[in-house]
This record gives sequence, structure tokens and C-alpha cells, in this order.
Amino acid sequence: MVGHVEWVLFGRAATPPRAGEILHLTDPFEEPAGGGGVAAIMLARAGADVVFMTALADDAEGAATRQRMAAEQIDVRAADRLGRQARAVTILDDAGDRTIIVSQPNEYPRGDDALGWEDLAGCAAVYATCGEPSGIAAARAAGALVCSARQLGALVASGVKADVVVGSLTDRGEQIDFRILGAHTKAIVMTDGARGGRWMSTDDSGLWHAAPLPGEAIDSYGAGDCFAAGLTYALGLGEGLDSAVATGAAWGAAATCRRGPYGGTVH
Repeated sequence: MVGHVEWVLFGRAATPPRAGEILHLTDPFEEPAGGGGVAAIMLARAGADVVFMTALADDAEGAATRQRMAAEQIDVRAADRLGRQARAVTILDDAGDRTIIVSQPNEYPRGDDALGWEDLAGCAAVYATCGEPSGIAAARAAGALVCSARQLGALVASGVKADVVVGSLTDRGEQIDFRILGAHTKAIVMTDGARGGRWMSTDDSGLWHAAPLPGEAIDSYGAGDCFAAGLTYALGLGEGLDSAVATGAAWGAAATCRRGPYGGTVH
């Protein structure tokens, strides 16, 4: 895993915030999350040996993040950054949809951070949520490289080609210009929520249906990150893309049936 962590305050509200109102959150709790943090923990819980290249602040939340990742049996390689850990507030409404408010930019690991980047050559797969091109370039040493569409600019600037770029047909922040296919990635995967999604590579293409939910849908936070983690896990096992998207769909479906990002386990 190469990417970022956000320290997130989770809470419930009847509706998303509206301009000018005071919103009172219920059932609040805090823990490290964000795309990189969620994927790293869920990969570890699935039984993968996880090396997490990241950057953490020298504050209480940064220290708590290190402790939590270590407790999940993750080999955390964190570059030290001055200041405050990136923070976010996630509001879950009565419909189960989440609104995320990020309060400051994320920090990312750089290729010149002394993190033992050469060890990634021994990794079967890497999922990158890294906005630093040199970090993505270093991640290319792994057997398979999966990149978040949110960091497409960093991938292009890195000069390396990903095996898969994962985006969303429903999230404006994860749209993809399909002209990157062949030039910057071998394949594109686009999720479409409860409708499943589509994938295309330089050789083939296909669709998948959403996986059945293992329980009641209660919280959509982290579903996309868990999809990408499951996809990466399957690619690391040597599965083809058509099979890997099914694994990702199952992990994403499981994520919607638990409160917060880590309320259950994956299989």
C-alpha cells in the first residue's frame, strides 16, 4: 500500500449539512481512515502481509495512527511530516449516504523518503492512493500496480504505467479520461454503485453485477476503497481482471453493511 491517511471523525445526522445551519452529530467516534488507511487495514485483515508506505504528522493523531496500523499487523513505513495530521469529518445520514469534509491537504510519501522502497519489489501487488509522482514511480517495482483515479495526475507525471486505474461512474472526483488506456495504464475499472460496473483493458472488456449484500446496508463510507483493496488482493493472487473485479465487488458490498470503515472482517 502506498498512500495517505486521514484522521476521521465519524458521526450521524438525519440529513447532510445545509448552508447556514448548525448540525449536531450523534454516535461520534474517531479513527485513522482515508483511502490508504482503509485499504491497508482491510488487506491485512484478509490475511495479506502489508507494507504501508505513507507519511504521518508528528502530532497525537499521527502517533495514534502508527499504533493502530501496528495493531493490525501492518508494516508501517511512515515518513515524518511537521504539523497536523490530515483530518476529515464524515457525516452519515439516515439514507446511509456519507458526506466527507476534508480540512487540509493530505501528505504523501516521496521517493526520496528513506522507507525501504526497494522492498516493494517483493510485493505481489500495490494499491496507490499517492498524490506524489515519485512515490507512484517507486511503487511500480511491485508485481501489479493499481492506482486510484483521484491521483491520475500523479500517475501521468510519474512516467510509469499502471496495471489498473480504478475510478467511479458516480463520483465526480474519480472520473477518467479513457485516452489514458494504453498510454498510462493497461486497464481501467469503473465502479457504478449498486449497478455493478465495467472494466476494459487493452485486450478485452466486460461488465460485472453488484455483489449481494451480506446484511443490511447501513454505511457507504469506505466501500470504494474496499473495492479497490479487494481488486488489488485478487490481482496479487494472480487472478485475471474479470475475476478480480468480482472480489472487489464482494469486499465493497461487505463494507456497506458495517458502521465505519472497520466494523467487520472480509473473506
